[in-house]
Amino acid sequence: MAKPKIVCWDLDETLGFFRDIVSIKNKLTFPDPDDSYVFRTDIIQTLNRMMGAGYRHAVTSSAKLRYTEGIIRAVCLDAYFDMIFGRKDVTDGMWGKKYVPAADFFGLSESEARSNMLTIANLSSDEPIDLDIVFVHDERPLEESALVYETIAETLWTLGQKDFRRGFEELFEAGTRLTCLDKDFDFMLVSKDIAPGIVVDMGYKNSPCTEGLKIPVIMNIRAA
Repeated sequence: MAKPKIVCWDLDETLGFFRDIVSIKNKLTFPDPDDSYVFRTDIIQTLNRMMGAGYRHAVTSSAKLRYTEGIIRAVCLDAYFDMIFGRKDVTDGMWGKKYVPAADFFGLSESEARSNMLTIANLSSDEPIDLDIVFVHDERPLEESALVYETIAETLWTLGQKDFRRGFEELFEAGTRLTCLDKDFDFMLVSKDIAPGIVVDMGYKNSPCTEGLKIPVIMNIRAA
């Protein structure tokens, strides 16, 4: 049986802004008159389209599990996610996140996770520290459309012949080299158009936490 293709999503500032759902934050009765939240533009459409294309989703949040689960239920996103992982699952309170728990949940070995899993988040501190899976690091504001994530994932999957990591390698080799003095990225970044109208920067980042781990990072998503 073919292994699933998995996307691990950060919560706040990636799926949306939820810190103003005060009833969840302050452990009050939900809903509260002062509750408010904002989804990333097109996130529902993106999740729907990706599920229709065979993707499965997990939340990997550095927030406490109770908060994360409460938010996902409150904003009616729970039907989209197979599993929700909170702080105790993915972080030791330091830099980076662990994604092996998500790989284990979906029945992926570490080598299978490299090919079948990617993660999307807004902070560099969300980067993997236990697996060299593709990390889509997107600092764009929530007004920017989530549909680009589907484009990135499908481009990697198709170019890599059902392997996200291989697709990344193919794009990286074909990219235009940028001037880069950042030793964190082995002194090299490339710029690559991954679809009509969409350009990203790409590089292999040396993990500050795990010696020898090089994380394939896609960042600086922008219009061509």
